[in-house]
Amino acid sequence: MKKCMIALFFAILLLPNLIWQVAGTGETVNTENRELAEWPELSLDHLEQFPSGVENYINDHAPFRSDWINTYASLNLSLFHSIDHTDVIVGKENWLFYKGNETVIDTLRICPFSEEEMSIILEQLLEIRDKYAKNGREFVFLIVPNKETIYSQYLPDCYAPLSDISRAEQLTDYIRSHSDIHVLFPVKELQEASLDNLTYYRTDTHWNALGALIGSHLLIEAAGGMPPDANAFSLTMENGGRGDLGDLGHTPMSYIDETYIHILDYLEDVDTEILEYDGDGSGLIRTTSPNAPDTRSIAMVRDSFAEAMVPILSRNFQNMTLINWKMLATIDPAFLDGDVFAYEIAERNLGRLQGDLATLLEK
Repeated sequence: MKKCMIALFFAILLLPNLIWQVAGTGETVNTENRELAEWPELSLDHLEQFPSGVENYINDHAPFRSDWINTYASLNLSLFHSIDHTDVIVGKENWLFYKGNETVIDTLRICPFSEEEMSIILEQLLEIRDKYAKNGREFVFLIVPNKETIYSQYLPDCYAPLSDISRAEQLTDYIRSHSDIHVLFPVKELQEASLDNLTYYRTDTHWNALGALIGSHLLIEAAGGMPPDANAFSLTMENGGRGDLGDLGHTPMSYIDETYIHILDYLEDVDTEILEYDGDGSGLIRTTSPNAPDTRSIAMVRDSFAEAMVPILSRNFQNMTLINWKMLATIDPAFLDGDVFAYEIAERNLGRLQGDLATLLEK
């Protein structure tokens, strides 16, 4: 009996690996929104970390890992209409929403800015305009609304707002009433467009190509430019895969209803050259378009939302430089120079705004 139990134990350990090698590819498919653990380095310098590194590698590369995760996620969605991730909310009609950063604060409209906080932020913005948009250059401050703000009708009822004004609306109103800074928070424009087409992804935290187009055109207009007429381009749609929220929750594709929107014929005669495109490393994106309709250059400090703005801004401005906010402390100040200087931040990140602006002023 004891020998049978030992044999059964080793069979449980070894059979999945053998079946996986015979029936599958023997390679782990990464369906998660992160890098899987690699086999750790064995050396005297890393000896203490080696056992935990091996454990992480085995956990991430276990046979049929993705299948088990998908099965578990399917049961969660079918039985409990939920996802096993603390940062993901399953909304109505299987819309996925984000709980990370300070999104819930924005959704519930709680923890407003104090008068002192808004005064400090405005003072910082005025100093940034004086530093980076002097001598007649333009400065635009863009707050990109959360998806939860634009598509609140798909949120669970328990996320109904508890007050009449959000932090972003509060800050926008304060800036407009106390200065002449061009500040954009395009809730109305995105909600109106959303009546006919999606402006955000159902399974992702970000706006889609149409949402980015609307935000880009408002920024161009605020900077004194003239974007092309809506009749000069067209939209096309196709079914797509899951976004970052779907990856976080391992949402099975059978539950995914995602639409990708593409912008066609947009300033198609403009020749654009990509000089540098590193969205994750240096965070620097640079383009040049010698025959763009706007002969000015634009420099913009941005977060991940601005990546979808690249095809629009790069075709409108002769030169474009986008700098990831994470790289502010180390970026060469020369990259911050432009005829138009813009600062873009997502609504859910407003809590870090004072720190970002302080870092920018130290450059």
